[in-house]
Amino acid sequence: MKKTVPTLYLLNNIFYPQTIIPLTVTDEISKKLLVSSFQNSTEIALYHPHQRSKGVGTLAKITMLDYNNDGSLNAVIQGLTRIKLLTMHREDPFPQYYMEDYFDFDEKTQTLSGSPIMRLHSILEHWLNRHVNSARERERFMKDISSPVKLINNLCMFVIKDIELKQIFLESTSLLDRVRMMNALLVGNTPDTEDTEMCEAIKSFERLDTDHYKNAS
Repeated sequence: MKKTVPTLYLLNNIFYPQTIIPLTVTDEISKKLLVSSFQNSTEIALYHPHQRSKGVGTLAKITMLDYNNDGSLNAVIQGLTRIKLLTMHREDPFPQYYMEDYFDFDEKTQTLSGSPIMRLHSILEHWLNRHVNSARERERFMKDISSPVKLINNLCMFVIKDIELKQIFLESTSLLDRVRMMNALLVGNTPDTEDTEMCEAIKSFERLDTDHYKNAS
């Protein structure tokens, strides 16, 4: 039996597994979804309906929910795993989609060398030093970066700015490719965002690849 999941459209960002974000929602449909899911301990999907999206989003849980005086709703969302949304199950009282798991390819025959990972780890640490005032919070955050997957997800979430590029990273099923792309994008020792020229090159390549796939189907 196919699983269904309440789906929240995230229009101004891409959400990743193993990251945490605060959200403020004002529309009634999103508020109904969050309240119902929080009260019933139901996982939700966060999904950006980009024109080139392959339906990949992030399964998440709501860890905190609170109303503001103006009626808007604050939520803290913790990303769990990637999923692929299939077809809509129903639209009322909020969108619910059929879903399936979305995994990386098995790359056990290849290994990640230490140097690129160490470099990316250092870049994230420098980014935190510039953007997070609390030394304790910075230390806690970096201690929690326990794997290359989690490192890449957090770099995507907080350092990469381009929405289409962020979606490309979310949809990639090769951790090796994601590490290589991230190292190519983050130029220098302490970059604050991605290199513009490399960003456009990657997006152009992915568009060609996507168009070729569609034409062959």
